[in-house]
Amino acid sequence: MFFVLSKIFWTLAAPSHWLALLVVATAACVLFRWHRAAKLSALLATALLLAGWLAVGPLMRDLENRYPRPPWPKHVDGILVLGGGFDSLLLRQRHAPGTNRGAYRLVEGLAAARQYPDAKLVFTGGSGALGGSEFPESDTARYVFTELGRDPKKIVLESRSRNTYENILFSKAIVKPKPGEVWLLVTSAMHMPRAMAVTHKLQWRMTAWPSDFITRPDASGNLWDITGILAAADNLGLVDYAVHEQIGLIAYRLSGKAQ
Repeated sequence: MFFVLSKIFWTLAAPSHWLALLVVATAACVLFRWHRAAKLSALLATALLLAGWLAVGPLMRDLENRYPRPPWPKHVDGILVLGGGFDSLLLRQRHAPGTNRGAYRLVEGLAAARQYPDAKLVFTGGSGALGGSEFPESDTARYVFTELGRDPKKIVLESRSRNTYENILFSKAIVKPKPGEVWLLVTSAMHMPRAMAVTHKLQWRMTAWPSDFITRPDASGNLWDITGILAAADNLGLVDYAVHEQIGLIAYRLSGKAQ
């Protein structure tokens, strides 16, 4: 039920969805000559757009600064790579993986596995689609790891999970980590606070190993230069991403899935 409600809630709450609705509402009001309503809708859309652009930099930086990348540990027993929304149906149709920022998680996970050849390499990811999928994210992970030279026999795949909580819960049930073992948790820097909060709740001691940073660690560099300001579609995607992670972290804590 939590999974279904979270999907429905985000469909209604995503800033980009609200912006699209306000744009359509403005056009409709202009068409029917409801001038006051059109002005109000246009004003709200502009305010939402500006608020998102101004707030997204600090919002993302706050999330990404919570778990900076540490030095390589002396010893690692296992590496857990979280799924990133890979489209394994596209892989089967195109015979090549699709473009996805989450691919950096796979690269970092494989780099760690090469650094620690005796460590377990675990990928966790089923399908985050509301209706499910016949082809889990783990199919893409297996393909990419194998293409980059990893022996398939040395890969542990978890294919049932639908969200971050299930990623970690189901993976723990498979690998059964022992007390004192050192595990790296590989996921996007923006997603790391929520993922680590789940590991704390499930009492699985992890070392955060963030990937694909977007922001600089301080405010010395402005996130948006003139090119970035004009890249409206990309910026809206980042606003959605940052807001999604902040809301997700709050929801996980309120529901008892994170600590």
